[in-house]
Amino acid sequence: MEARGFIDSVRNTASLFGMDVSRPLALVSGGPDSVALLRAILELGGEPNVLHINHGLRADESEADERFVRDLCEGLGVRCEVRRVHFSGSNFQERAREERYRISAEAAREFGCSSIATGHNSDDVAETVLMNLARGAGLRGLSGIPPKRGNIVRPLIGRSRDEILAYLGAIGQVYRTDSTNLAAKYSRNRVRLEVLPVLEEMHPGASRSISRAANLAREALEALEEIASDAVEAKGGEVIVYLDRARSPALLRHAVRLGYEKAAPDEPPLGSKLVEAVAGAAEKTDGTRIFDLPGGVVAAVRFGREVAFYKAVETEAGTADLVSGEMVFGGWEVSVREGVGFDGGDAAKVNVAYLDGGRGPYRVRMVREGDTMRPMGLGGRKKVFRAMMDRKAPKDVRRKTPVVVDGNDEVAWVFLGETGEKFAVGPETGGAIRVEVRKT
Repeated sequence: MEARGFIDSVRNTASLFGMDVSRPLALVSGGPDSVALLRAILELGGEPNVLHINHGLRADESEADERFVRDLCEGLGVRCEVRRVHFSGSNFQERAREERYRISAEAAREFGCSSIATGHNSDDVAETVLMNLARGAGLRGLSGIPPKRGNIVRPLIGRSRDEILAYLGAIGQVYRTDSTNLAAKYSRNRVRLEVLPVLEEMHPGASRSISRAANLAREALEALEEIASDAVEAKGGEVIVYLDRARSPALLRHAVRLGYEKAAPDEPPLGSKLVEAVAGAAEKTDGTRIFDLPGGVVAAVRFGREVAFYKAVETEAGTADLVSGEMVFGGWEVSVREGVGFDGGDAAKVNVAYLDGGRGPYRVRMVREGDTMRPMGLGGRKKVFRAMMDRKAPKDVRRKTPVVVDGNDEVAWVFLGETGEKFAVGPETGGAIRVEVRKT
């Protein structure tokens, strides 16, 4: 592919996927992919800032890479920022990748860049698909590396490694070679050096075909996610997946992933094992099952009706006085009005309580294991947890529900639930206190 044809194809890719390469932060290691990325962005009229991250993993080679990138940018009239990060121990490649993206996001904000551009190509996609397939990945894993995710763009994603090298040769651009790319101890290198060559020998063009299959898988994934999104809704500080709207196992899995993504937008996608665990629990209708997920997210599968995702919060240990005005307690907005008349229609609302002002002062705190009360009309005492169980309040909701108590710590009202008999008011009671609550 001649140089002009290469640039035209990169322009088409950027246009097709809505990539903003007008002022990107280009991640340049010095290797052929990232160097071609930088030259292509400049040819397209972009004004890039370059970020080079020196991990120091290859001693003198790493230093030479840094000097090369600095000199390249100086020759091209491009600003170059170098950050140094050092890792040791196991799994450093994954940790280095995560740190690279963290630093990139920070630098992009600092420099006011329109996007973060990386040099991933179609061969990278094929390698990723094969590795994910070997791990038993689903449709998301088989879709490989997305051309665009958030503000991260990959303009070279449609071009092969050979095409990139041909482009660099055509414009006479030198680049650095990472010696670790030839080390068979890394799984990706083995796929690149051993697996793909065999597939290419058996089926010429295999790498490009796998990349094309990944594009088709991604299109199918996007269609399924759009359908599954109908089952996902943000409500009262939670992200709810309504199980009656996700009637097939495939839709349910995608809805679970979307629900988690909305609850933890800054976290990586939820892993397949956890997705399967949450989806499997949805088949059971006899209670609530709790899952602690990455990023401090809780997934509560409630009675086979819904899956609720929310950020775990520490239970409020203290109490707050219930006085006229507005307050927030334990993730609830509380509105209090004193000295009001009784309104039976208003009192029938589940989120409203009228309490006898003469029994105050009142406080609000979280429910406790030993709390009891005398619900109106019951004729006896009952544990508050039992009362919530009887009205099918999910287990995770029960333990994070506030109650209103009097000066003797007796429960007068359970949020969205029962009112204590001796605290109730009627048409003849004066000086009532109206409490209205709403989940934040």
